[in-house]
Amino acid sequence: MSLTPEQKALASHRFERAESTIGEAIDELSRGNFRLTVNRAYYSVFYAMRSFLALANKDSSKHSGVISMFNQYFIKTGIVSEISFKSIQSLMDLRHESDYQDFAEITEEEAVGAVQTAHIVITPLKQSLEKLLEE
Repeated sequence: MSLTPEQKALASHRFERAESTIGEAIDELSRGNFRLTVNRAYYSVFYAMRSFLALANKDSSKHSGVISMFNQYFIKTGIVSEISFKSIQSLMDLRHESDYQDFAEITEEEAVGAVQTAHIVITPLKQSLEKLLEE
């Protein structure tokens, strides 16, 4: 994969945003703000996926589009084989529930699970991204 300096810069910027956002999720969890914890955990993964899409000159204005393209270009091709598409989808579903359902109650267990899932996704993505940026 031949990358331009612009692609590398955008991918790095987006991944830095992913890392700071997972930090926000952890902060909100410690405050007991479980809805915001789930939101920030999801967005950390969303920004990480968009960092990879920058490498392929792809993007989408819809969250489902970002997830679909990430799955198509990076998971199905084996470039990031450690990542479970189902984990990403379940995190998106929980975020959707917490953000949009009027009477949704997010438990501490769900919030902790969201942060754990985000870490499980982001950690190998960071390693994969670093390898791709070095090539």
